[in-house]
Amino acid sequence: MLVHQGLVSPSAAMDKIAKVVRFHQTGRPDVLKVEDAPLRRPDAGEVLVRMQALGLSRIDVLWREGSYFEQPMFPAGIGYDAAGIIESVGSGVHQVKVGDRVSTLPAVSLVDYPAHGESAVYPENGLFVYPQSLSAEQAASVNLGLFTAYFALIELARMEPGQVVVITAASSSMGMAAIQLAKGLGTRCIAVTRSEGKRNRLLQAGADHVVVAGADDVQEMVLEITDGEGADVVYDGVAGPGLEELVWAIRRRGSVIVYGYLGAMDATTRLPLGACFLRGINLYPSFRVFDYTGNPKLRISGNSAAVERAKSFIAAGLASGVLKPTIDRVFDGLGEYAAAHRYLGANTRTGKVIVSLG
Repeated sequence: MLVHQGLVSPSAAMDKIAKVVRFHQTGRPDVLKVEDAPLRRPDAGEVLVRMQALGLSRIDVLWREGSYFEQPMFPAGIGYDAAGIIESVGSGVHQVKVGDRVSTLPAVSLVDYPAHGESAVYPENGLFVYPQSLSAEQAASVNLGLFTAYFALIELARMEPGQVVVITAASSSMGMAAIQLAKGLGTRCIAVTRSEGKRNRLLQAGADHVVVAGADDVQEMVLEITDGEGADVVYDGVAGPGLEELVWAIRRRGSVIVYGYLGAMDATTRLPLGACFLRGINLYPSFRVFDYTGNPKLRISGNSAAVERAKSFIAAGLASGVLKPTIDRVFDGLGEYAAAHRYLGANTRTGKVIVSLG
């Protein structure tokens, strides 16, 4: 069977036609089109999910623009974060069943398994049965941010209560999720943003301190907040010139975890490796969630035990209310999908942008 973005070759078995979001060339949001496409039946280890809500992230923008580490195959689907109800299952599926309310995990290739549309075929191991107390919109808002932060702060950095973490790009959906998780661990959280107007929202989200890059001296402020000791962990989604400054605000044997490069698309990231070596700083300049969730297309097997720990931790946190979805704005229906991308690109949000399918 020829498999490409959940669709099929003309000879492959089909169940239904669904509206999906696709683009035929990279570019601005206006390249995104809502089109009818045939859905293939789920193969072994796969399920068909009727989507109820779609979550947008910076990854979707990079993918649409052709700047992601994978390159789209046209016509290309889009979307990592989504939530819906399982309608049918393929053979060998044991962890989920028809009727389960699930959300997608960052464990697949966007070439093969884009999630944004009325329905999508998805692998069983790329799904999370979310707590029933959440709405579909809330469920579509949390996984990419929470699972990435869990693997970085808990599995990799081994953070403990009372330690200090600096979170850059703090007002993004990834940053807001990291604040929630860090506070759930009992750590002290320093949020870094470029906008003074987002200070109050970040404090309300749980940040203990907010530093405004450009207005404040970030290195000086972090050292002042930590009484000169420095932070235990920097969780960075920006890279670029600001990262070098942050390295000098980390305590001995601390960690720098870079999971994104929002500030380095056209800039060089310089790190003082000699100083890092002498101070025993752990550098993780290319942290990938796939190293835990896996990605068959990239030949990354992942860590299934860590994924199960993450699912248990995050499910418990969401059910108890310790972890709270942070949604900035909800758009109504696929007809508003391109508008949602335009809003996402304006960088005025604090939290997740969602497209609700009802």
